[in-house]
Amino acid sequence: MYSLAPTITALDCGWLRTQRRTLTQGGSTDQLSFPIPSWLVQHPQGNVVFDVGLHPDLADGAESLGPMAKIFAPQLEHGGTVAHRLAEHDVDPLSNLTVVLSHCHFDHVGGLCELPNARVIIQADEWVAATSDPDISYDKSLFELGHDVLAIAGAHDLFGDGTVACIPTPGHTCGHQSLRVVTANGPVILAADACYFGHTLDDGILPQFGYDFDQQRASLDMLRREHAGGTAIVPGHDAEIFRRLLAAPL
Repeated sequence: MYSLAPTITALDCGWLRTQRRTLTQGGSTDQLSFPIPSWLVQHPQGNVVFDVGLHPDLADGAESLGPMAKIFAPQLEHGGTVAHRLAEHDVDPLSNLTVVLSHCHFDHVGGLCELPNARVIIQADEWVAATSDPDISYDKSLFELGHDVLAIAGAHDLFGDGTVACIPTPGHTCGHQSLRVVTANGPVILAADACYFGHTLDDGILPQFGYDFDQQRASLDMLRREHAGGTAIVPGHDAEIFRRLLAAPL
């Protein structure tokens, strides 16, 4: 174990606006704005970025979303993407970063174009599906950019010391994964879309879309067990929790 524990810093890489029913089964048509985060994990052996937020083109409007523009309205300022956020924390976006992708939906891979020298770590099932599935939620132009890609199968310890590890949480997509980080204050799981909101752990209400709802529920059950054992669960799109973490890094 390294003497310096990893730290986690929240990066605001845009927001999306949609109807509540888009994100929760049985939800209303009321509008909801939700964060699109990226997470900077700093470890003694190197920097890891978990998910990379929105594409910079979305600062000029939703046109590049194609059919998804009927569902989501981007809220992104110029200079509000992952490269700029990393630079604000003295991390060079052109350096040899490690990028862990939870999955390949547009709001999690858009910033890859700003990190040209990164090595990408993704579940093999997700990579195969994303590069071959015609599903409109996958836009290959956002992630087939020539990066060095490490396609893994199952859990993966990034540094060999147990402090930063990919953990499979399938269901939202076939190869969705979360990131477990052991900080000085204890273990944290960055859940991404395995758990949209803080209340999702309690009520189990899932989005109306998903690859496999049974797998989603099983992944939620695993997160509940981790939470009961003392692990902090950071949901993927909870505005209140995200704002709090922006002010107080883990």
